[in-house]
Amino acid sequence: MADETVDLQFLARQGRQMLDEARQLRQEHVEMMRLLTATYEMARRVERRQAETRDDLELMLKMEIKGTLANLQTSIEASLSRSEDAVAALANRVEALEAKP
Repeated sequence: MADETVDLQFLARQGRQMLDEARQLRQEHVEMMRLLTATYEMARRVERRQAETRDDLELMLKMEIKGTLANLQTSIEASLSRSEDAVAALANRVEALEAKP
């Protein structure tokens, strides 16, 4: 086996290089965790906003339908009232004709 001399400066450089790489990996890990947390929070905000939008849309549709139904009911009641008035007027005319000698 050949005798190889190990230079301490070489080992020190290798150790520093490994430490620098480890620091870089830790920094990248911290950045990835920060981005993951930010992505998770964004997804939660989107879900929350989606639920709020769904609730707003549901309320808006209910109000629109109720307004339309109220308008329809008013129209039907007005038409029914006119029909009842016409029938009452006709009944009065019939009674007046029947009352004539």
